[in-house]
Order: sequence, then structure tokens, then C-alpha cells
Amino acid sequence: MAELLTLADIVGAHGVRGWIKIRPYLEDPKILTSLGPLQLGLGERARTKPGTGSTKAVEIDAVRRQGKGIIAHIVGVDDRSEAEALRGLSIKAAAGSLPEARIDEIYWRDLVGMVVLCRDPDAGSEDPVLLGTIDYLLDTGANDVMVIKATEASIDDRERLIPWVIDSVVTRVDTEAGEVWVTWYVDD
Repeated sequence: MAELLTLADIVGAHGVRGWIKIRPYLEDPKILTSLGPLQLGLGERARTKPGTGSTKAVEIDAVRRQGKGIIAHIVGVDDRSEAEALRGLSIKAAAGSLPEARIDEIYWRDLVGMVVLCRDPDAGSEDPVLLGTIDYLLDTGANDVMVIKATEASIDDRERLIPWVIDSVVTRVDTEAGEVWVTWYVDD
């Protein structure tokens, strides 16, 4: 079975015509209308009954910004109660159905597991320090944040949150070596 990636979580209903409020994990949520086939499945944080882990094929025919959020319409979901019943589910797609990342882009899924090497501006040494591996990424609105999990070879056993800010914090990404280089202050 193909690996399914979560593209958005359904967080509620919008209006009376079956639109859903979504929390997208895509730079451009409108791509949901051109991907296929999409699947509805349990979200990672969904509170559902055991044994309801199946997926259902769906098509999204519209996505738009509504205030500070994003709303979408699923073909065949045409009233509020149907939309409300989808709360807590995720919109997923097979990894292979996503377009190739451009030369200056990388998918979050490809960052998970990479080691994070640091040059501390206060350390007075050019030798890199291993902070750990990327466990997952968070979308905070202002910028994305890497959650770094310590490993046996790490400088310490701390979990770190480091913003994904190209050039000023993230100085190099080497996908072939599986490394992300950062400039960050290593607290003692």
C-alpha cells in the first residue's frame, strides 16, 4: 500500500452548504483541487472509536481563504451536518501523487530523521556540534519550527525547537548526506 501523507486536517464545518474548515500542511492549499485521488482518514489527534481506521476516497472541488482560515468543499458533502461529521479526519494523498519538489524546495517528510549540526556563534570554535535529529516540524504561522530530538551522539539530551529560517538560522541543507546545518546558540 502506498504511503499516505496528511495534507490537511478537518477542524470543523463552515456555513450550511457542506464546506469544511481545514488546517492545511501545504504552502498552497489550492493544490488539493488538482491532486487525486485524495483519501479521508483518521487524523493523528482524532478522538474516534477503535476500529474506524479505514479511508474513503474523496474529491475536493474548491478551496478558498475565509478570514484568517482556509475552507474547502468535498464533492457530495452538501450540508452542515455532513461537514460537521468529518471533523477530526484528515485529507491524505499517496506520496507519489505530489509534484516533485523544485530545486529550492524540500518536503517536510524528507527532513524528518535528518541530523542537525550546529555552529554556535558564542562557542569560539568552527567545529560543529550535533544537536540531534529532526523529529517533526510545526507550522506556527510566523515560521516553521523544527523539533529536534536528542540522540546518543548529541551534545546533550535536550529537545530543541529551532525555527526554519533560511540563511539566518538554517545555513545549509544537504539531502544526500542527511544533514541540516544551523547557526544556533547551544546553552550549557
